[in-house]
Amino acid sequence: MSDALHPRGSRRKRRGSGPGPADASEAAPQPTEASAPAAAAERSPDRSPAVSAPASAAAPRPKVLSIGRYERGDFERVEGMLASFANRRLAQLVPQIARGFFTAATPQEQQIPELRTAFYSFLLYGWRDANGVRVVDLFRRVGPQLDGRLLAALEACEGARLSLVAIEDVNPGKQRIRGRDLLRDEPVTLRDKNAIKTVRAGDRLLCWQIPWGTSWQPIGVATLVEARKAEALDRALESMANNLRAVRRELPERHAANLYWVVYRVAGMRV
Repeated sequence: MSDALHPRGSRRKRRGSGPGPADASEAAPQPTEASAPAAAAERSPDRSPAVSAPASAAAPRPKVLSIGRYERGDFERVEGMLASFANRRLAQLVPQIARGFFTAATPQEQQIPELRTAFYSFLLYGWRDANGVRVVDLFRRVGPQLDGRLLAALEACEGARLSLVAIEDVNPGKQRIRGRDLLRDEPVTLRDKNAIKTVRAGDRLLCWQIPWGTSWQPIGVATLVEARKAEALDRALESMANNLRAVRRELPERHAANLYWVVYRVAGMRV
């Protein structure tokens, strides 16, 4: 569900809460814009699809099975619901979460649309409360009961994950990208019509993904790290893991914001 992939070599500004590499000659990287519903909902929450009043968390809910496969429009509608739900249900918390996410960003950078989209992806799929519950989990528990393709799209959103992929093969004809998740150490197949135009073998791509059949669909704004910066990225990840006393596999689940900003900063380094 990628709408645009920014050209290689151009630069954008990003900062955030996570520790970055100690290279002072840092330029802003180019994010790859995968889907904008979260940012659109953040700019105009009243335009998001209406969400009915939350049901009681104590009341058991009947199991409703998803029917068939969801489409792009179904995902966009559900993600809009999620963003609107977060803005209402967590109205007092969202500004606090945003301050943490944008700790190292300038006021100007905090207003960049791509960075706002990156924040909302983190808010919906990466941030967890004290009990480990994400916004998408809370929505499934107390939000409106969906069915059919909307339920299938919501289930895909529940499976959203942040992944750092080492690109191995790009097939424009099939709009397919094959690679390896460097943090989970597993093969990954991505389907994205726009990323296919820019990524090359050897590049690294950090993005939120949702399951799409046997493949993964990038969503939100992805960050592209060119192959020539791969060693610098590896050193930065190693340093971050040591500082956090974490193994690499834990980074996308427990330290998503830190991971995002470290990769972003390496992408913008002048090497």
